[in-house]
Amino acid sequence: MSGHAGTTNWQAQIKPGDKVYVGMSGGVDSSVAAYLLKSHGYDVEAIFMRNWDTRDERGECPSARDYHDVQRVCAQLDIKCHQIDLVKQYWNNVFSTCLDVFAAGQTPNPDILCNSQIKFGVLLDEIDRRLCTRGAWFATGHYARTVKTHPDQVNLLRGVDRRKDQSYYLSGVSGRRLSRAVFPLGSLIKSQHVRQIARGARLVTAEKEESMGICFVGERRRFDKFLAEYLPQREGDVLASNGRVIGRHRGLFTKTIGQAASIPGVSGMNGKWYIYAKDPVRNCMYAALGRDNSLLLSNNITAGPAHWITGTAPEFGPDNRLELDAQVRYMQLPQPCVVDYISVRFQDAQFGIASGQYLTLYQGDVCLGSAPICSTTDMARAIDE
Repeated sequence: MSGHAGTTNWQAQIKPGDKVYVGMSGGVDSSVAAYLLKSHGYDVEAIFMRNWDTRDERGECPSARDYHDVQRVCAQLDIKCHQIDLVKQYWNNVFSTCLDVFAAGQTPNPDILCNSQIKFGVLLDEIDRRLCTRGAWFATGHYARTVKTHPDQVNLLRGVDRRKDQSYYLSGVSGRRLSRAVFPLGSLIKSQHVRQIARGARLVTAEKEESMGICFVGERRRFDKFLAEYLPQREGDVLASNGRVIGRHRGLFTKTIGQAASIPGVSGMNGKWYIYAKDPVRNCMYAALGRDNSLLLSNNITAGPAHWITGTAPEFGPDNRLELDAQVRYMQLPQPCVVDYISVRFQDAQFGIASGQYLTLYQGDVCLGSAPICSTTDMARAIDE
């Protein structure tokens, strides 16, 4: 373990009898987080955040099903359960922002926005306001850890389970907000510990499947068809790198960088085509043949504005550069890079980097912060050529 000092034991953060609100989603992870807190004698109450209200194709509301599961777990644990409606705030602070980014032909990350703007933003404020418990602890089922550096400041660390580490999604939250956070699963391995704990406690969510969909889309809908309900579908050309028209697209938001182009009559014996750039001005996409095509790889990116979890940038060297690790997507292996304030150069070329995605920076296990990607110099060069 490198890049931090102090203890990451969540039990050392809380005193016996402290009030802890647990953000519960209806899944096994948050259920086990609540169970662990309750079993250690803390004063635990559950919070269910309702942020979307449409029904799926079967006429069922996933949010209602999840809330029902939360209520069942709370009954098992004998803890109070509160539902807080944040549909309006989620629409204004997350969904509409994502629509603007998609409309510009970029690729946002709703999960990072939800954590920074809603779960550790509006929701914390609402807990303080509605339940009159300012400063109470707030726990979630995230696989991440914190270590206190000052009374109201912490460092964010990766979860011990590298296959589940969710520090990437928390990289936009401030250290001040994270100083109230408790992550009971941060030192656990899901495949070895969490399901077993849930089964041992006979929690009703012990065998519940893991949710993989974006909350406002669900798991049964095609993402591009969902977005077409909110964004105009302006068709345009798909071009090869030499400018030859090889197909059509149904809107810049329907494909992201690195995604297969699915061009009828062109893909086949010679392999698939993949989107490597978009031009919002001309409303066109560019595609390259083969997933290993150099046009899909980028060494250099610019990103900003930067959000540093501690509130201040790390100390750069005399040449204004800093060697760090970076991720441009969830579950990516740490990639060595050199950071020069807003520009980043990767040691190895990265596949399919899209504007709007988040660059998250690490120093050892410590997550320093993140910034939305503005562009890759390789992308700009490829379009100009």
